[in-house]
Amino acid sequence: MNRRDAVRRAAFLLGGAITFNSLGAFADGVMPVSGQNFDAKSLNTQEDLVAEIADTIIPDTKDVPGAKAAGLGPFIVMMIQDCYTSDMQEHFASGLKKIEEVSQSQFNKSFKSLTLKERESIFKMFKSEAEAQKKNSSSQNGAIAPPHFFQLVCELTYLGYYTSEIGATKALRYVHIPGRYESCIPLEPGQKAWAT
Repeated sequence: MNRRDAVRRAAFLLGGAITFNSLGAFADGVMPVSGQNFDAKSLNTQEDLVAEIADTIIPDTKDVPGAKAAGLGPFIVMMIQDCYTSDMQEHFASGLKKIEEVSQSQFNKSFKSLTLKERESIFKMFKSEAEAQKKNSSSQNGAIAPPHFFQLVCELTYLGYYTSEIGATKALRYVHIPGRYESCIPLEPGQKAWAT
């Protein structure tokens, strides 16, 4: 099996986990892009920032470790470098830069040194921007715009976390070797969703 088939099958298995906009960018990453001018290796220096962003989206709780413990900084950077086009990599890098600019302008601190409450206030702004962009792009016909940076980082955070060992075994209910398939199982109050 070649890389293109593997990516197509993975995208099929992910189903609704990735939106149509970012799926297009993901699939385009399989095709070689001529004239790439963005150096994706520069994202390696941003792994700490990416890990902090992911950990703000899925923080540690009393019983379950968060995104940083699941190693999402390196995972997200690897996904962006290996599976997305040069344009999307540059889009992602400019989103990271914008997060730093907003945290400096609002709090005079780097994003990494902000409190959880301060980070969440920045994320509320980005979330409303992403929702507005999604609404505007769905009402327009023509070329598909790249997803908002915040939407992209959230999707990769959820994908990486819930397919990691920590996410599958601690955040979700996991059975290593599941029994027969049952399409509808009642959940008890407070019970975790199934990973298998």
